[in-house]
Amino acid sequence: MKYFCVVFGIIFFASCNISKPKENVSSIHERPKISKKDSLSFFLEHYEKFFTTNFNVSECPGAAIVIVKDSTVVYKKGFGVKKIDTQDSVDVNTVFRIASLSKGVTAVLAGNLVDHNELKWNQKIKESLRAFDLKDKAQADRLRVDHLLSHTTGLYPYTCSGHIQNGFSIDRIISSFKTKGVVAKEGIDYEYQNAMFSVIEKIMEKNTKKTFETLLKERLFDPAEMHNASSTFSEIKNNTNVALPHSYNHYSKTYKLDKLHQNYYNVAAAGGVNASISDMGEYLKVLMGYRPDIISKESLTDIFNPIICTSDKDTYVNLWDGVTDSYYAMGWRILDYRGRRIIYHGGNVNQYKTQLLVDPDNKIAICVLFNAPNPFNGPVIPTFLSYYDFYLDSIKKL
Repeated sequence: MKYFCVVFGIIFFASCNISKPKENVSSIHERPKISKKDSLSFFLEHYEKFFTTNFNVSECPGAAIVIVKDSTVVYKKGFGVKKIDTQDSVDVNTVFRIASLSKGVTAVLAGNLVDHNELKWNQKIKESLRAFDLKDKAQADRLRVDHLLSHTTGLYPYTCSGHIQNGFSIDRIISSFKTKGVVAKEGIDYEYQNAMFSVIEKIMEKNTKKTFETLLKERLFDPAEMHNASSTFSEIKNNTNVALPHSYNHYSKTYKLDKLHQNYYNVAAAGGVNASISDMGEYLKVLMGYRPDIISKESLTDIFNPIICTSDKDTYVNLWDGVTDSYYAMGWRILDYRGRRIIYHGGNVNQYKTQLLVDPDNKIAICVLFNAPNPFNGPVIPTFLSYYDFYLDSIKKL
């Protein structure tokens, strides 16, 4: 409860200070001249106050934020420490696991392959992976790439998650699908997946004759200048600038250092990407359409195009104030928010919490990375949206 009180207090403070700029007492007809650029700085200043206050209250060990407006990084900062009980501060090049934000990265890579005629959205899985099968062989024959990326394969949610936790290779996981049943016909039901989503890795590899890791590096990380980004456990394990994971004890209300583990690197397409907040800033520019050399406007439109409605699902984004409907596209959640559509995804793996949002209409995007669970993670994006809407209202009056 105290966290929401802080959030409300900050919002009230911002409202009081933004809505009515102080007038010059010697000339009540004069108002300070504030440009749109100045007011954006004012918005960023107040969002930083909100974040800093709540971050400190949460006692979360470390975090990082980047905000991109148009094609420019307008805010980038690390908070806290990489490891509790040290003074080793998080900086803008500190690497985090980005968890399920990896799915969006995979979708961008898929779009790049589509641009190069190395993949088709309607390509059937069995065109590349003849060994793939399900109990329902007819459905296995019909499943396509777009079904994988939109969680509409018809399997029960989180199929084969136990195999991921047990460290099975993606090849072994794929072979186990032949014993799995379905709960719906493909394309008509949304059920979130990790193992099934990552089947796309093997399709990409088969089509290009390159490893998934190599494709990410050559097609996205290197050209986008995401210098700290990677997709293997060894690379984050051997990095000296890493925000280490921490778990939270609800009884003692304390954090403790956790171990980096290998889970989900065996399904890297779904949850195995590592990146710094500087990397994510460059990645946001890709998502906003400023890097057509990496992914075309047409392919971006494809991956952001809603495929299945999720408004009736037990999904936290449906609880956000202002969200009227939600959908899943390919690697992305799409939300109807106050008359416009926004692009979003969150992530959670190995104690890391991550969130990313793109507001295409207003050409602004944000990514937030945490190295521990915390109650502050929930309000971060909804508050950003509320603050930015208030900012938009204010500049209309300029």
